Amino acid sequence: MTRESELMLYVLLGLPAAVVGFFLLMMGPVGWFVAGFLGIAVIGAAAMLGESDDRDGPDRTNCPQCGSRTAAGEACEYCGEPL
Repeated sequence: MTRESELMLYVLLGLPAAVVGFFLLMMGPVGWFVAGFLGIAVIGAAAMLGESDDRDGPDRTNCPQCGSRTAAGEACEYCGEPL
């Protein structure tokens, strides 16, 4: 997904979510409960469906010297340490 399409997705989903959240918070304690429940549900769903660290690919590793994520089998891109 490109950065522009990701931004558009956030705008298209974020604005309606903000409006719904505002109205729920204006409803008082019942709306607060529903807003909190929906917020926790969204955070849980994002954690389960979220991207893992696999997007770097299996050919990347952490440098033993500085800890940065770099291509395996080469020198570190940051400190020059051979891997």
